[in-house]
Amino acid sequence: MENKKFVEVKVSFKLTNLQELEDINSQAMTVFECDGVQEFSIDEAIVDEILGERAYSGGDIPGEVIDEVNDVARLHHLNLVYFFYQSEDSIGLANKFIEFLKESKLADGITVEEKPWEDWNKEWRKFYSLIEVDEKLTVVPEWEKNNFEKSENDCVYIYPGMGFGTGEHQTTYLCLKLLMSVIGEVPHRGTCLDFGCGSGILGIAAIKKLSSEVVFCDIDPEALHNCLQNLDLNFKGVDLSGTTLVSRERFKSGVEHDLVFANILENVLIGEREELLDSVKKDGILIVSGLLNHQVDTIINEYKEFKMISTLSKDDWSAILFKKL
Repeated sequence: MENKKFVEVKVSFKLTNLQELEDINSQAMTVFECDGVQEFSIDEAIVDEILGERAYSGGDIPGEVIDEVNDVARLHHLNLVYFFYQSEDSIGLANKFIEFLKESKLADGITVEEKPWEDWNKEWRKFYSLIEVDEKLTVVPEWEKNNFEKSENDCVYIYPGMGFGTGEHQTTYLCLKLLMSVIGEVPHRGTCLDFGCGSGILGIAAIKKLSSEVVFCDIDPEALHNCLQNLDLNFKGVDLSGTTLVSRERFKSGVEHDLVFANILENVLIGEREELLDSVKKDGILIVSGLLNHQVDTIINEYKEFKMISTLSKDDWSAILFKKL
């Protein structure tokens, strides 16, 4: 960990359509090994520019106007931060990504900064806030834990480390939405596999909402460490017998679970198909994400042994709810 750094590439886009952004994000993840993407806020001057001469007081802005601001802002004033940290050549990959952006001529402004690993959590605090999945589930950052009044079982507390999956990213949010949609169908006190667990947010939600025994699995030791931190943050002093953390290299498929999460990228979902197939009980639920919208049909076709129950999309990302036949 000594002298380890992460790279932050901030990009301002002016797009003609959101398909362009989907293509860029697909390239970022699959070609340049980007480890995470975070949207950051537009400023008040841009909001005023979009609204023009229309004026509203804070609580009186109509919903359709808010939607208009969001849509126009995403298309013409979109600001994204791309994080690179897992590869040994993160700065090299980031620089190649910047060259790709320049050649695309879609970036209105690009800044790149190499930062000490210790600054990671400071960066997340700039962007991270409460995330309300629904009235029965809210993701709460660690520094807001004592300021937020809600039932413990309705809150997942997260210490945003390097593990992918903080609730802020669309794919994690979509997985949580799909989880809440099947709460009445998945057995309470059953078993769950969080495959590619990252921060552990999905498995922690399964413990909170279903009292599940969870196997947390990830290829990245740092993600497992962050997952352990978040388990302690949510369940300090609570007996979690039956819940385990395991590295991908030690994970053995064949143990079937009532519920399986796989919030990983398309190529990994395809590569790990047999392991995931063997990890879901008959009539069990598989929730997958990490998918760009155009990748959904490919994964549905790859997972023909499962019945596709529903899909959800948010911005450029999608998640799929399967049931094993």
